[in-house]
Amino acid sequence: MRAKELDKLVEHLQRRDTVRLVAGREYGATSLLDELEATLITLGFSVVRITGAPSPTEVRFAAIRQALLAADRIPPQASQDEVRDILAVELSRTPNTVLLIDDAELLDIPSAQVLAPLFDRMKLAGVFVSVPFTQLTPEQRVVSRILRADARVDLNALTFEQVGVLAETLLDAPVSPAVTSEVFSMSSGITGVASEILRTARATGKIRRDGNRWTLSEGDLWNPHLEESIERLLAPIENTALRLLHALAFVGSLTAEDLHDFDPSSAESLTRSGLITTFKDPQGVSRVSPRPALIADYFRQRPFDLLSMAATDLLEGLAAKRVDGPPRVARPKLKLDAHVRHSDTAETHNAGLSRYLREENEQRLAVAAREWRRHHDTPRAIIYLETLLQSGRYVSTAVGVLERTPSDDASGPELLQLALHEHILQREASAPQTLHSLTLRRHHPGYAVALDAYEIYLRFCDEGRVASVEEWLQDPGDDPVGFCTTIAEYIRVMSGELLEQLAPSPPVDAPPFQHVVVEQSRLVLFIRQAVSNDELEDLLSDPLHLGPGEDPVPFLVNSYVRSQMLLGLGRVSEARHTLSQALSLGDFDLRYAVLYAAMLRWSAFLHFREGRADIAQSLLRESQDYAAVRGPMPGMRPEFGDALSVLLSGDRAAAGAAFLAEANTCYELSFFDAAWNTARFAFQLNPGEEALELIERLSREPSQAWITPLVEFARSAIRQDPSISIYVSRFRTLPELIAAADFLDDIGFAHRARGTEVDPEFAQAYAEARDTLHISREPLSRVTFRHSPLPVDNLTPREREIAPLTATLSNREIADRLTLSIRTVENHIARSMKKLGLTSRADLSAALAASAKPGSGAQQFRSHS
Repeated sequence: MRAKELDKLVEHLQRRDTVRLVAGREYGATSLLDELEATLITLGFSVVRITGAPSPTEVRFAAIRQALLAADRIPPQASQDEVRDILAVELSRTPNTVLLIDDAELLDIPSAQVLAPLFDRMKLAGVFVSVPFTQLTPEQRVVSRILRADARVDLNALTFEQVGVLAETLLDAPVSPAVTSEVFSMSSGITGVASEILRTARATGKIRRDGNRWTLSEGDLWNPHLEESIERLLAPIENTALRLLHALAFVGSLTAEDLHDFDPSSAESLTRSGLITTFKDPQGVSRVSPRPALIADYFRQRPFDLLSMAATDLLEGLAAKRVDGPPRVARPKLKLDAHVRHSDTAETHNAGLSRYLREENEQRLAVAAREWRRHHDTPRAIIYLETLLQSGRYVSTAVGVLERTPSDDASGPELLQLALHEHILQREASAPQTLHSLTLRRHHPGYAVALDAYEIYLRFCDEGRVASVEEWLQDPGDDPVGFCTTIAEYIRVMSGELLEQLAPSPPVDAPPFQHVVVEQSRLVLFIRQAVSNDELEDLLSDPLHLGPGEDPVPFLVNSYVRSQMLLGLGRVSEARHTLSQALSLGDFDLRYAVLYAAMLRWSAFLHFREGRADIAQSLLRESQDYAAVRGPMPGMRPEFGDALSVLLSGDRAAAGAAFLAEANTCYELSFFDAAWNTARFAFQLNPGEEALELIERLSREPSQAWITPLVEFARSAIRQDPSISIYVSRFRTLPELIAAADFLDDIGFAHRARGTEVDPEFAQAYAEARDTLHISREPLSRVTFRHSPLPVDNLTPREREIAPLTATLSNREIADRLTLSIRTVENHIARSMKKLGLTSRADLSAALAASAKPGSGAQQFRSHS
């Protein structure tokens, strides 16, 4: 679960570095130190553990006396020099000594002053565990300054995926995605809190063993055993700040400005203690909520006493101040939002936003349920059903709602929505009667064709463009809300057709499911246009966030597709982070069950690429809950997960064959995007003619025509053609360059693994092609215009001559044009980038082109990589 941080610490300690491990309370730093100690002992290090703790008496060198065997030889009135000499002798008796200091900020100052010089004098390695700087007292900051570290490792909150691994470790069995989502939401990713939730949930029967995995037996995991964990976190808080936190727990969240204006001192105290988090809601407003979110559950479960009344009075005072107070002075919010990284997304992986969306949905669900119980009419039933769809209690409740809702007086759009809910439930265990579907066909035949379109949609997702789907596409029919047109466009787009434009947006009374389908079609079509126009970088430069409104589905679709784009560009970490933000929002909405399953499998693949096999296996086990749902996009078929399971077992050859078989199946089903992604993985695992034949067939499809140059390039590399650079010069777009770089690396790895004898001429050409292609792996810098002269005067004439050519020509082509050696060209480009502070060839070329324009000398490009 913390393998990445453990590897970083071991790497630093092997270099004899001192490392500051920064971790908030309850983040599992002590457990990580235990793992680190066991690992270091295995590697032959001698480990000394020291724990900082407040001393009940004024004892000098208290931490050293408690930790070291030589403590009994330290005289009561010993000076710092004497204690330091005793320690030096003691530590010199064992080689490769490492000091692990837990709660370093709680060390007494004399102990810190004794320990600090030993790291330089004796070349000791060490780890200092401390909380973030903002949570330190002035005395603790003195200790922090004394114990200087060479490196820093931050222990952030757990991601959604890591919570799944933690649950599986503690419970000795896989868990359902619903359990992972609930624990992540309640704990906000804090390790100690998540562990307590899981242990107490099992002890109190809140989760149950269902076959080989744990599932929710109740919707709420709160239990009285969690009170002690929360009280331990709240113990250091002053009464005024505690009352403000109590009030905040009652309402769930407040805007950051309101909270700060009402009580700045308490708000600052809560921030420094790490008990609140800031996030942006879907409207872009910065809000503050308790962290972990379990704090809100703690206060809400308590009896309503005088403390609760005080918190209520505080909320009333806040409301009065908000209404009667003077208007706030306008702030430069645009500049602030552009540069401030909100802690919720950067550090806690959307935990605050996830909880906010859950609470908002719970409130809407309570209102919708009350209104429907008062009047069993169709409009209220539709609102109730749509809210249930996002709550996790849809299947158990929706059947009763549909059976008790009359439909004789319902309009066509209303009946269509009820009928679609019937069709959704027909795929579940408790299938309702098709009363509303029959009424729709009888009283509103113009809408009946929409139900047929939905059946075609399901058939396409399961079987591809079979004969019945093709026949329906010839005449999809027409309905008043354009549902048939939406489904027809979706099938055509997902099966690779290049439509010039889609139909206008659905009307307001169209089913919400129709809007989800339209969002997917538009996004896929937009991506294809960006690939053909080489505009992926511009597309990725736009920030991804949950937009206005209460529906998270567009955000999830965008995150899923963006992660595929980033992986295609070789940015694995960024792709994994993007997908993790989306997974943290929950899994309850049945409208995107197939999308959620694909995100789980895709995230598993990304974690495997980063060497996190434990997380990948956990995610794959969670995705097995969705084995019955299928779709046309990459990762939406369970066979993709099966192939990935083979890869995780370590059999690359068998995994390559499994991915290739799945790619061929997707090709036969006309799922060409999924076929390309899966065939690419198959080729990377086992570069050969069989995978290239499938890729060549894919290149004949209009949507995949851009991969045509890759086939000839890969074949030339496999047969060791020394003229491989000729094929490199044919690549024009960024996706082509990135894919070619990946293919070349995989072919080189395959040659080495198979022991293939490499021709010397090809080896030279291979190295040159690899250097040229790998430059394109770097993401383009974000360029900011500054009103100051462009510093190109310090470039030599030769550097000015080469720089404008770097964006469009390879190093070999530049060398041929200017009659230079390739090495000379590479050196000139590197020096030019260093002088101008740039990191990409495109920026270098653009900078020189801009300086050559009249009047452009007032513009300076400054790169922020």
